[in-house]
Amino acid sequence: MIQGILLLHIVAGGAALASAGLAIVSAKGGRTHRLAGRVYTLSMTFVGLSALVMAMVNPNAFLFAIGVFSLYLVFTGWRSATLRDGRPRLVDHGGGAMMTLAGLAMFGWGVQGVLEGAGAEPVILLALSSIGLCMALMDWRDWARGPIIGKSRIARHLGRMLGASIATITAVGVVNFDHMPELIVWLGPTAILTPVIFWWTARVMNGATRP
Repeated sequence: MIQGILLLHIVAGGAALASAGLAIVSAKGGRTHRLAGRVYTLSMTFVGLSALVMAMVNPNAFLFAIGVFSLYLVFTGWRSATLRDGRPRLVDHGGGAMMTLAGLAMFGWGVQGVLEGAGAEPVILLALSSIGLCMALMDWRDWARGPIIGKSRIARHLGRMLGASIATITAVGVVNFDHMPELIVWLGPTAILTPVIFWWTARVMNGATRP
């Protein structure tokens, strides 16, 4: 059963990366972009859920972390595209609460690993959990300031969807480049691509719609 889930997980990950590329190069708001976005959202949702299942069957804190990140990023990115009034609903607060609880759990595992001298793995877990907790707290801060509309809504949608793509690329690297240092494989895609997200977000906020 797990082998079947793993195969579907890999297929969905490939579909997610392909549809993400199509969504990036297509005209924003157009039919192709919307269709690619739907395929991407569904594929990434399956990727995240299947990662959680596999992480629970064969306990793996890192796979669990990637699953949580993927689901939260895709969920908030999708909600940003659909909530045109920019006002969060109960389900949005629920998603933030789940990300917060998962982030705290991962942070606790990381601290325990550091105290036990477990090497690079707890450092990676601390970094991932900190990013997740910051995202959830920033969401509540932004919601408290008022509705997220206009360019801010588009920029949020863009940033979260690209962030989920980073999570997928990271997972691919972990599986295929296990001969490389763990810190580079796990945190390299985030370090390289996060500045791209900030750059593109700035362009959207300044009126540009394409990179």
